[in-house]
Amino acid sequence: MSEPDTVYLKWARRLDPIAVVSGQIVAWLIIPMVLALTFEVVSRYLFNAPTLWAYDMTFMMYGSYFMLGAAFTLQRKGHVRTDSFYGEWSVRRQALVDVVCYLVMFLPFVLVFAYTGWGYFFKSFMTGERFVTSPWMPLAWPFKGMMPLTGVLLLIQGVSEVLKSLHALTTGEWPVQAKPETATVIL
Repeated sequence: MSEPDTVYLKWARRLDPIAVVSGQIVAWLIIPMVLALTFEVVSRYLFNAPTLWAYDMTFMMYGSYFMLGAAFTLQRKGHVRTDSFYGEWSVRRQALVDVVCYLVMFLPFVLVFAYTGWGYFFKSFMTGERFVTSPWMPLAWPFKGMMPLTGVLLLIQGVSEVLKSLHALTTGEWPVQAKPETATVIL
């Protein structure tokens, strides 16, 4: 049986591609991260010439990879969820709990995270902050810029999840999840 398209679902389907495309772009960070780690291991153990930059580069890339992938993971229902009771509830009850949890716990946290992250990023950018714990001393603002960007991506996807929950609350059916291979990538 096909679900009726509510206005909630139409808007959620407009927002979901943002998380999908950003997740697919961010997934490519794994390649330079692995290359930097491989270069460091080869340099250190084969040539006894460790690099100054590889550790810093990989921790910044992994942190970015982890944070920026959060919205994609949320869209794909990949975050850990304790559903001891939730799985037995009706669709409408699940949707109601989701709406309340997103509005009361998730979205306020994401707004605070984005706002605070913007402050960290802006201060770092304006002062030209560098990581002084490293002999390489890379600029900190590109890494700190991932915090507000993650906040915005999570905010957009969180709104989409609220809209899907409102759809389920009104129709009694969860929307059918788009298959990953059908997502369109626009670069």
